[in-house]
Amino acid sequence: MVDLYSWLKRADSTELLYLDNSYLKTVSVSLLDYACDKPGKCYLVFDKTIFHPKTGGQGSDTGWVRGESFEFRVEKALMVGNVVAHYGRVVGGELPVKGSPVTLELDWEPRYRAMRLHTAGHILDYAVMRVYEGHVNTLEARHSPPDAYIEYEVKHASEKIAEEILREAARIVEEARKVRAFWVSWEELSTKIYNAPNLQRLPRTSKYRIVEIEGVNAIPCTGTHVSNTREVGRVELVRLEETVRGLKLYYDVD
Repeated sequence: MVDLYSWLKRADSTELLYLDNSYLKTVSVSLLDYACDKPGKCYLVFDKTIFHPKTGGQGSDTGWVRGESFEFRVEKALMVGNVVAHYGRVVGGELPVKGSPVTLELDWEPRYRAMRLHTAGHILDYAVMRVYEGHVNTLEARHSPPDAYIEYEVKHASEKIAEEILREAARIVEEARKVRAFWVSWEELSTKIYNAPNLQRLPRTSKYRIVEIEGVNAIPCTGTHVSNTREVGRVELVRLEETVRGLKLYYDVD
């Protein structure tokens, strides 16, 4: 078994292209290193990537790595420190020498669905805040299929409240508000964010990526998002589940 942390602790950071463009479907990169834990099953590291790893409440992308004489199926991407390791299997040919140029290609349909779900999650944060008439923290979230959910720090729910949340979310979707990502420093942070939950848990760092839904909220986030709320489609509440800590809202987009 590959000890990822020992292997990658001295590796160069991976440039995360999806942070600046969530719509990149394919890109040419350089294969920096790889390690295999069994024949044909390997971890690949590149100088940059379009694959979102499982982190920040969003699941891992899947897809392909292709070169002149090989093909590799990416089953999951993992963030190890500042490095993204792409795990999967060789399905054709042999891995090229380190430093070779290769092409990354996302499975676009599940990625785009994750983008819609993640933006829908931010819309729901706002809708819940409006319906409960005040700031509401999130306790846990998953913005990916098959079971997207957000757990909120509230103690009561009803069918009427659920309908009001959906109505507010539908309004934001229908208004086709712009969604953008931008970077700010620690010093700028307090002047750029609004209607954002969980700020008390935000670690201090030199810069933050903010995802803003125009006029709705601006939240520190490293996930992938659509560029307009209309792309989200219809937000559906699958079910509400009362937990020990609060209320878990399972949702989907159509």
